[in-house]
Amino acid sequence: MRIIGHLLVRGIKNLAENKGAQFLTIGAVTLVAFLCGFFMLVLFNFQHIIGSTQNKVQFQIYWERGMPLSEVHKVWDQIASWTVVKSIKTFTPEQALQMLTQTFSDDESSSSSEYVSLLADNNPLPPTALVEVELSAHSDAGRSEGADQAKTLLDRLKSLPGVDRVNFNPLQVDLARTWLKIVHVVVWPLIVFLLSLMGMVVGNTLRLFHLSHQEEVEILNLIGASRAYIQLPILIAGALQSLIGGGLALIMLKLTHLVAQKMLYVPPFWLKISFLPLPYVGIFLAVLILVGIISGLLAGQSSYS
Repeated sequence: MRIIGHLLVRGIKNLAENKGAQFLTIGAVTLVAFLCGFFMLVLFNFQHIIGSTQNKVQFQIYWERGMPLSEVHKVWDQIASWTVVKSIKTFTPEQALQMLTQTFSDDESSSSSEYVSLLADNNPLPPTALVEVELSAHSDAGRSEGADQAKTLLDRLKSLPGVDRVNFNPLQVDLARTWLKIVHVVVWPLIVFLLSLMGMVVGNTLRLFHLSHQEEVEILNLIGASRAYIQLPILIAGALQSLIGGGLALIMLKLTHLVAQKMLYVPPFWLKISFLPLPYVGIFLAVLILVGIISGLLAGQSSYS
């Protein structure tokens, strides 16, 4: 145990030697790890955004002009009570006109102002509602079943009292699922490729650094030191270099995530960017540490032989 403890301390002390080379090595590891982590973050959020919308369909409902608003409110409450309805946004004729007025607020031409004033005197807009529903998801029969559910909901909405017309995009039922299948086919191979690329680049960088200690290894070999005595400090140094570089890369990645979140969670985007979940972070660091150990092992073996 004393020998193992001595070797552990020696491996840690190796990091304090040749500080210039250590700085460059850890900097290279950090940069490569950050770039790979950044692409993983982009792919993860793209998959998350597509997956969160795969079973959602929006219906835009228009009621007949002149229908009493008290009756329209009853229908709105009825729609909101349906289990498949996830959200409903309702607009009275006055609210719809107000939104239309805001649309023209940036247009300072006299024709736009006159048009808005004419609408205020005789509002032609009907009560409307934007209903978002979530269809049931099944892997194989999801597409046909989703289309059937959407058709059933369309007929049900059209049959409500006072409804004039209902609009929705039939392609919306299939589009998100199609995109999600593409993402599943593309994202995971890309993540594996990025981790492999990170491993090769980081491994070669660390191996070149470890080979700089070849003279020390050769001296230990000549005096009869065992292979474990020679290689264990190299393995520890490689693992620590990878851990430090990976930790710095994650800090840079978190700062990038905070900046991107503030930039994208604003109108009209309203994109909520999530950071990598803990399993992804664990895999990220585990791959780096494993690469550091393997590169140290290869460098130690080549020097020992």
